[in-house]
Amino acid sequence: MNLKKAIRYLLATVVIGVEIDNRFCYITTKIYKRAKVIETQTKTFKTNPGELPMSAVRYINSIRFKKPFTYISSLSTSIIQGVMDTANEDDFIKYGVNVSDIESKRIDDWFVYCSKEGIAETRKQFLKVGVDFVISPFALLYSLIKNTVEDTCNLYILFQKSNITMMVAKGKNEILFGAYYILESKINLRDNTAKKHLSEDLDDIDESDVTNDINHELYSLGDLDLADESDSDEELIEFLKDESDDSIEENIEESIEESINDNHQESFDDFSRVSYAAKFIQSAVSEFYNNKIYKSDFITQIILFNPHKIDKEVLKHIANVTMLDLDVRACNISDILSNLGYESYKFFEEKEMI
Repeated sequence: MNLKKAIRYLLATVVIGVEIDNRFCYITTKIYKRAKVIETQTKTFKTNPGELPMSAVRYINSIRFKKPFTYISSLSTSIIQGVMDTANEDDFIKYGVNVSDIESKRIDDWFVYCSKEGIAETRKQFLKVGVDFVISPFALLYSLIKNTVEDTCNLYILFQKSNITMMVAKGKNEILFGAYYILESKINLRDNTAKKHLSEDLDDIDESDVTNDINHELYSLGDLDLADESDSDEELIEFLKDESDDSIEENIEESIEESINDNHQESFDDFSRVSYAAKFIQSAVSEFYNNKIYKSDFITQIILFNPHKIDKEVLKHIANVTMLDLDVRACNISDILSNLGYESYKFFEEKEMI
């Protein structure tokens, strides 16, 4: 192990998972030391749909100031993304996908893909802090099911408030179909802030190269006082705890009337988004059954991941429309993004790309 690697091994790595969904930005921060998590903190910020709020920008930058080896992981929200049940890139054209227009990743015997323009949109969304790892929502959904996937053919759904990700799987290695739908435009037409930002000229995006950035950090470490590194870790942990405490106090100080109004509006919006989602799901199932490109099989049930606690009684509408059994499960997207971000970091590290 050379000196650079030895020094890097002693320094903490911070991975921040960021989910922007509807009116909230959810953040999970994990501090790794010698490949082990030594601290996990979560925080929630109010925001406009599709925007990274300035409060989150300040929070992330304050962490990065304390720890230069800080990396951000978030979801792609491009409408042009999906999965392909093939292990051969030559088959992409059968799915109407041009290899030159997308970025793809092979997982076992299938691919996830996203348009290059869609990835650029996500990077623009994080222009003020940068984003190191853009994760496919299909890869995230697969991470939720891969250890418990059943041999029967099931429809798996990641139900966020802004969008839904669907995957038909039969066993661990058979991903037969995928679909992604945006709900936000249907639910919140009065707020076009996100579209306005994303439609700006993409040429002015400052796409940071993760490899160059990390190498620059390594070579610019200068005279390190490694004895202070442990103290620095403790300071960051205390800072994160203080930030969480402040968040709780801010929530307590919110007016009761505002909370009641928000809850009423959110309940109404949830009913609307589930109604739209049920139509999308019905359409996706029909596409899976009728399009000859897919190896269709009878779907036995829907397993739906519900990260933001949409009322289960409301979600039953999906079962009524599709006439399929519905199994609703909880999950934490920002936490999973932090985990997948760290996996990506280790992947690049092993290839000596960072």
